[in-house]
Formats: sequence, C-alpha cells, structure tokens
Amino acid sequence: MKEIKAYIRPEKADKVISELELAGAKGMTIINVAILGKWADPKKSIISLEYCDKYCSSVKIELVCTEDNAEKFIKIIEKKAHTGQRGDGKIFISISQKQLV
Repeated sequence: MKEIKAYIRPEKADKVISELELAGAKGMTIINVAILGKWADPKKSIISLEYCDKYCSSVKIELVCTEDNAEKFIKIIEKKAHTGQRGDGKIFISISQKQLV
C-alpha cells in the first residue's frame, strides 16, 4: 500500500479529484490548508506576491492505494494540477508497512 499526499492549487482541486475518482481512487481526504512561505518568484512568475506573500491557500489531497495504482494516480495529479507556474504544488508518497484489519 502507498499513501499519496498532494498539495495543489484550490482552483485545480475539482478536476484533480474528479479524474482520480474516474481512475478508481476510493476514499480520499480533502483538506483546505494554508501554506506558510513564498511559492512565487516575482522574476520568473506572473503570480503576484500578494498571492503567496505569507499564507498561501492550498488543497491537500490524501489517499491510500495499492502500489499498482500509485503511479497512475500520481500521473493524474501531475497532469491535472499543472499550470506551468511556480507553486503548482507538491506530491509526497509514503509506503505503508502495516495495515490494520
């Protein structure tokens, strides 16, 4: 089993979630979060510093899946959350060692 945690732009959340569901993702946790830090580089991005001056709004998607589905779900997140701008998000993958029954 693998756990995927993805931090994405709020405006991309609906599309990402819909595509994950269509691909067979069962049971996701969706959390609105605030991120501390600057994701935007004013010299390389059209995103205003106002957007990420101190607290950026983001959506965190958490899901647990089989190893077989993990790569498929990661590719969906990468494709559907991508805008080409800095601050598109981050994806973390953890391997589960034990499953409770």
